[in-house]
Amino acid sequence: MEYAIIRMNEVFPSDNDVAKWVVGLAVIHNDFLFLKKKLFKSSDVLSDLISEAPSILKILTASLREAIFYLEESEKLAEIRTYINSLPEQLIQMYLALKLLFRNGAKADLLQKLTNARNITYHYSKPQRNELSEALEALSNEIIFYEENDQRFLFAEHVRNTILLNSLFSSNEIRLGQELPISELIISIKESIETFIDSSNKVSRYYLEDFCK
Repeated sequence: MEYAIIRMNEVFPSDNDVAKWVVGLAVIHNDFLFLKKKLFKSSDVLSDLISEAPSILKILTASLREAIFYLEESEKLAEIRTYINSLPEQLIQMYLALKLLFRNGAKADLLQKLTNARNITYHYSKPQRNELSEALEALSNEIIFYEENDQRFLFAEHVRNTILLNSLFSSNEIRLGQELPISELIISIKESIETFIDSSNKVSRYYLEDFCK
């Protein structure tokens, strides 16, 4: 099949929970494809990479967190649970890999980090917020370069980065002075997004097969 014409009300009826679930998967799938294309690339300019990496991490953590919550909330519907259990074994195994990130899953600690980062960094810190005060206190002895012609304010990037790190790691982890496992965290997020893309792609196509034969 090279192409098919879809009549929306036949393939995705508005009163069908499974149909709506597949649509939601496909929406997230498309967003993740965009993120993969735009954000999984490394800049050749070191200064750009240092500046952009925290913003990229911020977007990825929030996006993956919302995707996992989408799956978790969807499972509250019996019709969707029944449909998932009826999928081919390969698709079920891919889905189970994502369930490890659920709040009761083996990788729930990663979801908690994603939630902390999303809740803190997606609301620009107000002057009265603790995370802004804590970041400024942590940087109080830093000497930061300022160039009047630079488009970016380096002091703001240092504060932003400190708030992000504080949202992802406990004060004990940071206080130890050891190298934080940031690269491992990014790899875990990237692998989870790749799994979601692959899983949602295959589930959506499996669902469409019944209508496009």
